[in-house]
Amino acid sequence: MFFCLNLFFFFFFFFFFFFFLGLYFYEYDTYFFFEWFFFFLNSCGFSLIFYFDWISCTFMSFVFLISGCVLFYSLGYMSGDLNLVRFYFIVYLFIFSMVLFILMPDLLCLLLGWDGLGLVSFCLVIYYNNISSLISGILTLYMNRLGDVFLLLSIGWCLNYGSWHYMFYISFFDDDYYLIIYLVLLSSFTKSAQFPFSIWLPAAMSAPTPVSSLVHSSTLVTSGIYLLIRFNYFLIYFDTYFLMVISLITMFLSGLGACLENDLKKIIAFSTLSQLGFMFFVLSFGSLILCYLHLLIHAIFKSLLFLCCGVFIHSFIGNQDIRFMGGVVNQFPYISTMFFVSLICLCGFPFFSGFYSKDFILELIFLKEMSFTFFFFFCLSVSLTIFYSFRLIYYLFYSSSYYFPFLSVNYNFYMVGSLFTLFTFCVFGGSFIFWLFEDEFFFIVEFEFSVLPLFFFFFFFFFSFIFKISWFYLNYFYFYFFGSMFFMNFFSSNIFLGRFFGFVNLSYKLIDFGWLEYFTFGLLKLNFNWLSYFFDKFILNLFKIYMLSFFFFFFFFFFF
Repeated sequence: MFFCLNLFFFFFFFFFFFFFLGLYFYEYDTYFFFEWFFFFLNSCGFSLIFYFDWISCTFMSFVFLISGCVLFYSLGYMSGDLNLVRFYFIVYLFIFSMVLFILMPDLLCLLLGWDGLGLVSFCLVIYYNNISSLISGILTLYMNRLGDVFLLLSIGWCLNYGSWHYMFYISFFDDDYYLIIYLVLLSSFTKSAQFPFSIWLPAAMSAPTPVSSLVHSSTLVTSGIYLLIRFNYFLIYFDTYFLMVISLITMFLSGLGACLENDLKKIIAFSTLSQLGFMFFVLSFGSLILCYLHLLIHAIFKSLLFLCCGVFIHSFIGNQDIRFMGGVVNQFPYISTMFFVSLICLCGFPFFSGFYSKDFILELIFLKEMSFTFFFFFCLSVSLTIFYSFRLIYYLFYSSSYYFPFLSVNYNFYMVGSLFTLFTFCVFGGSFIFWLFEDEFFFIVEFEFSVLPLFFFFFFFFFSFIFKISWFYLNYFYFYFFGSMFFMNFFSSNIFLGRFFGFVNLSYKLIDFGWLEYFTFGLLKLNFNWLSYFFDKFILNLFKIYMLSFFFFFFFFFFF
């Protein structure tokens, strides 16, 4: 325990160190570039690169902050776990992979951290040894490996240029380079769970709640966005219409899924999907700084949201269904306050941390020229965020708990301490970050445009009451259709993975339990038994062997 406490303060030290280092780099517009060269092979240089600028340092500082809070929280949440040491070592391996991914602007070296993130994510998803965790882990692993395939193809194509340092080719464009940009886009879609690779993120909620807070809300899923921010100048000269369409589809489908889901962790996973699509939509307009600052702020309040959910799940004896919860505001006033603040940060309530980045982004969208269809679905997706947030507040705070009259209400020091740390950054972090880093944007938008998402929310809210949104629950097809992101889980898992494992099962029955085993292993076993019996009888008769060897050697030396 003392080792973990020391590591907690160690992570906090690195948070402040890298944050102020990034602030120094930002103010003086400088960076450090370290290269360790190994060798040349076929005119391709192999080297190890570390790149320190204000983006990498601030992102790494927030990774250390959230990691320290989650590890401190885990001392209370997983105190009775028998494999706690293994859990901590896997989390440390994840943090190490994340640091490698952040600091290496080279596709070949970046693959170390990129592949490590996918592997450690699989190990954390299957941490609870049951069949549900195994299925979710296999789906997570296959989706991440698909992204690794796209990244490996881009690495192979970079052999044409003699180097994998993509930052050296910012001013170099030809028709072949568009293939690398498409491959990097697809790999970032798989890691950040964009359409049509988005179903693995809700499935990954089988992992422990601290893992969901660290890995599947703030660090791993944002690695695809961070990769595209690193490829920023390539995206400016690239047709981003494709990126805009994919991000809008992800926002809309995940918003509908969150409105119809009853699992608490899956609702927040759909919320993370919606925010990731929101960031990709901002990236399609070329607003890299706004997207990056929203990424940092979103990491803070989404981690707080997951950790508050962990307290509720821990107290409701492992239950995650929001229909069985209720009245938590009376039983957990402090945790409920933090949960409510993180939710209104998600909605972009004025003067909380989520407001500063989200309001700037909304004003940017209002000033941009786009089709009315895109504008309508974007505002509708933003209003869906407000809708499922208030749905969560209604179920958890104002409904009654009929099913669990006996709750384990226990305020653990480690859990509350980490929550309070994140809560402080959640309240003051947005204004502090924009005060320090944002000095390029100043928008003036009319009042009618500023309240447009609120109008969409009330329109959808009253629409749901008029047409009785319980109709979705009564009609199972529509409920499953919208709740599963248009049957995304079936098309992602049942078709591909189901067919694959069905073929493996068929091969197992035909080969291992079929005639092929008899004709291969059975006949070989029979022949080897006969040969071993023959040699056994041959070797034990020593006098016969002596006489035969004597006549053999005599005949050989006499005639040859």
